[in-house]
Amino acid sequence: MWNQVESIYAVQIDLTLNKATVDAAVTRFSTQRLDGYDLFILESMKQESLTKIITDDGDYVTAPGIQMFTANPGVIRAASRQGKLITR
Repeated sequence: MWNQVESIYAVQIDLTLNKATVDAAVTRFSTQRLDGYDLFILESMKQESLTKIITDDGDYVTAPGIQMFTANPGVIRAASRQGKLITR
């Protein structure tokens, strides 16, 4: 299955926890409903100029500026009800 993901140009990114990343995540913490791990991942995505994520973590639906790919049934139902579901 991971071979399929990699075949569509998916990459794993390194998560670097330095002062700049932590400070940016703490700033986001007050404005976005995400836990610390998610905030660190979003900051790493920002540093790499990435806007798409494959995850089953429903928290990412609240993050602006990213496109989430998921098989999470709850997220899919909510996106469908809100007219935000895109199928491929």
